[in-house]
Amino acid sequence: MEELIRIALCDDEKHVHETVLEILKEYRRKRNCTAILSSFFSAEELLETGEKFHILLLDIDMPQMDGIEAAYRLREQGEQCKIIMLTSKRERFKDAFKIGAYRFVTKPIDAEELEEALDDARGTLLGYAQVEVKIGKMKSKLFQYQIDYLQACGDYVKIHAGGTVCDSTRSLKSWKGELDSRLFVECHKSYLVNLGSISRAEKDMLMLENGEIIPVARRRRKDVLQAFLEFDVQHGRG
Repeated sequence: MEELIRIALCDDEKHVHETVLEILKEYRRKRNCTAILSSFFSAEELLETGEKFHILLLDIDMPQMDGIEAAYRLREQGEQCKIIMLTSKRERFKDAFKIGAYRFVTKPIDAEELEEALDDARGTLLGYAQVEVKIGKMKSKLFQYQIDYLQACGDYVKIHAGGTVCDSTRSLKSWKGELDSRLFVECHKSYLVNLGSISRAEKDMLMLENGEIIPVARRRRKDVLQAFLEFDVQHGRG
């Protein structure tokens, strides 16, 4: 399924917005993704929106509140988007590192440099590609990260996503080929589990955040435990 990425740009200069929009139009064409851009002309406007984004392109030097202060406040609010700082002043890099800036793009903005930064940021986003499912008789779409686990039940598969259960006539093998292998682990011939939904892993079972228990096949124990531990370390849970 086509990937959906929400990108925010916060910069006080109109020509930067125009440049980034043109680069983004070409980028989503070349990468075959849906990139939705939200524009903000001040840090205050950005902080007031309450919207969630995957990637934030943030100018460091802005009047009233600069990008460093805005990023600090976003982190205080628990915002975990990937921040790409836009600046012509390399002396501000040290300050930007303190608030967890992911990348830097220098001004004036070069298309190739920005595209490379976007590629890197996208590579860290797990489960934001969408998949099509049927809920009842209606077709719908889910982000992969919303799926807790998939369970093979004879000739169909049950997809468990929060409190919703969808039935699919596709095989578990087919689903495994589509889902992000960095996020889903095959712990049993009948189960694919989202690593982000696991609260505890033991040798013969996985406990999910919702309290459900998923079995782990003997021959998959080592690989499943390793995948769980690596996921925890890489994503700050371990």
